[in-house]
Amino acid sequence: MGKYQLDYKGQAAVQKFHEKNSNVKSDKQAKIEELKAQYLKNKKTEKK
Repeated sequence: MGKYQLDYKGQAAVQKFHEKNSNVKSDKQAKIEELKAQYLKNKKTEKK
């Protein structure tokens, strides 16, 4: 284990901190729509 390795709770806190303080504002709804489109596209290709 590394000297500064975090547990899952610590990793989540650090991730949240960086998201909050990033210059790029993430649009959750747009991200959800993008993931949904990717999922449907992959689902269609798997059936063929």
